[in-house]
Amino acid sequence: MVYCGKASQGCQSCRTRRIKCDKKEPECSQCIRVGKRCPGYRDQLSLMFRDESSKVIQKAHAQWGTPGSPSDSDQGSVFPEGSPGPSSASSSASASASASASAPASSSSKSPGRRTSPAASPTTTIVRKQQDVVAGKIPRKVELNLDQRGLKFYMERYLFNHPDAPTTPELIELYFGNVNAMQNVMIAVGLAGMSNLLGNKSMNLVARSKYVTALKQTGQLITSSSIDRTSIEKPLRSIVTLALFELVQGKGSKSTAGSAVTHIHGAIALLRSVLPVPNVQGGGARAAIQLMFSMFIPSQMTETPLPPGFYECLKLCKQLLENSAEACVVDLAFAIARLLQLILYADQNTFVDGQPEIDDLIQKFMELEAVFDRAEKRLLDAYPFMEQRDPQPSPAVFRGKWHRYSDLWGARIWNHFRWASIMLGESIINFTIRYPLSSARLITPPCKVRCYATIERIAEDLLISTPSHWHHPLLDDEAAKKYEAPGQGGAGAAGLPTLLWHLKVAGCAPNVAPELWEWSYNILQVVWKNMGMQHALALSEVMEEHRKSLQINDPLGIPIVNSLVKPL
Repeated sequence: MVYCGKASQGCQSCRTRRIKCDKKEPECSQCIRVGKRCPGYRDQLSLMFRDESSKVIQKAHAQWGTPGSPSDSDQGSVFPEGSPGPSSASSSASASASASASAPASSSSKSPGRRTSPAASPTTTIVRKQQDVVAGKIPRKVELNLDQRGLKFYMERYLFNHPDAPTTPELIELYFGNVNAMQNVMIAVGLAGMSNLLGNKSMNLVARSKYVTALKQTGQLITSSSIDRTSIEKPLRSIVTLALFELVQGKGSKSTAGSAVTHIHGAIALLRSVLPVPNVQGGGARAAIQLMFSMFIPSQMTETPLPPGFYECLKLCKQLLENSAEACVVDLAFAIARLLQLILYADQNTFVDGQPEIDDLIQKFMELEAVFDRAEKRLLDAYPFMEQRDPQPSPAVFRGKWHRYSDLWGARIWNHFRWASIMLGESIINFTIRYPLSSARLITPPCKVRCYATIERIAEDLLISTPSHWHHPLLDDEAAKKYEAPGQGGAGAAGLPTLLWHLKVAGCAPNVAPELWEWSYNILQVVWKNMGMQHALALSEVMEEHRKSLQINDPLGIPIVNSLVKPL
């Protein structure tokens, strides 16, 4: 598989008629004008990297001849006597030397019993021998080298076959343009995933080497050119893919999250330097907000506070989206950041039940619950969605339900809200268990019941939304397109690690049915076995430990799940 140049983007009918195609959707104007049905357009990337091995071999055989062809008969060479043939003089000399070297020392004398053609000239003999040598060296199938295998794996498992796959020439150019850093990091991710599945340590070493090379090249790409809107796209993609490598390669969820967030910090700082971006809706705030949302989970996993630069960039996005319906996204980000602050404070300190300190902390969580209730209403106005039911449910669709979103951006914002809402509800429920005296004064029984109901509803919604974010291998192309939320960024699987963490939280949420745990766990296993992502394997192991910690054997030895214990 080699790069074969940019293929024609016209439809088959226009290419056959050799006329210019305007490439309009769903049918081109040329076909409409003549009353024909437009056959549609080709997959550009598949054509750019199509396998031309068979054509190369056919051309070579046509030029040099193959065993059993007329050139091997007694009719003589297909080239006129004295003609140099298709090869250069140097290749002719090389072939002649090879033929002479292989002949025995007594070849000048005639062997008895061997018939020779008196009309055969030395030139004809050399050309015929040259045909045999060249034709024998052409392989029937051109094997991919290691770099090509890694790139192919990345393209098939991480870049395409996702709702946010690059589809336009401009987005494809970001990955396959003349940027060594981007290609090296794609090879690194592909080889890392393959080595994880194959258990190939040498392949893993090559993946690490490619990662280091891409890291250096990305740094050079940033420092060697002036940073503006046109030049920032490629290094930004490279940085995000470097973060993805950490999650594919890493052995543990906490350590890999810490390494990945370092790259995310760099991406935010780079993007912050060009905000606001002219002639872009919201001044480029969406891209910055998406990166900042990806920092929440590493912050929770590593139990570290968000950096001051996070809040500075968030305030700038607030200004860029002022008087816009999407301003609710910034307010949601501030609310989630506040929730993580409170959870970190509660986990790192010891409180005495009934004392003012714990009363004050519980009160702050209850106030934050009201903030999340208002945020949900604003999200419904800004990013409405509809729940659909599938008459023939697939194992890839939870309980036969799926969501219809206007775009992938809105679907992701909703899942960030759902994950944070589950964490908030868990914290409030844990207060009633750990601090019964203080919680009795601030958390009423109806409030506790509402927390459980909210967690069950939102956890189910999170699982239902999964086909909008990710194509399950069980789904064919038509079904995957039906369920997916339209993407625009062309980032491929960059958002998948966040979805996996959301599924882990939903499956381990208190008071949810075991069915949610099983379905979430199975998705993590599918991602691991299909993509070789260590992040998915690590989270599935965390889910296994969580289930073991909740199993309490009754006198008959039947495991009972205690859903009130705080998940790991």
